[in-house]
Amino acid sequence: MNPWPVFLGMTVVTFITRYTGIAVAGRVLPGPLRRWLRYVPIAVLAALIAPDALAPEGQLTFSASTVALLAGLLVAWRTRNVFLTLAAGMATFWVLRLLRLT
Repeated sequence: MNPWPVFLGMTVVTFITRYTGIAVAGRVLPGPLRRWLRYVPIAVLAALIAPDALAPEGQLTFSASTVALLAGLLVAWRTRNVFLTLAAGMATFWVLRLLRLT
């Protein structure tokens, strides 16, 4: 059986249901709520990254992930640019891993 028709069908169904919700919410929700919802993706990303960077085994540790998180926070605070924040965090992480400093 060829899986591509299933993948394409799932893609179409997922897109239609999500787009419909976004399109309706864009017209129905009040302005303050729409502005508040803009912060949900970054809050979710932070909630996923911070625990693993700060306490990967349930104990606070200092590692390459911790330093990369701090570098990303600094860049985010100074530039407010998502791309630069991600680039700084990833570059810091990989440089530290290549140098085996943490």
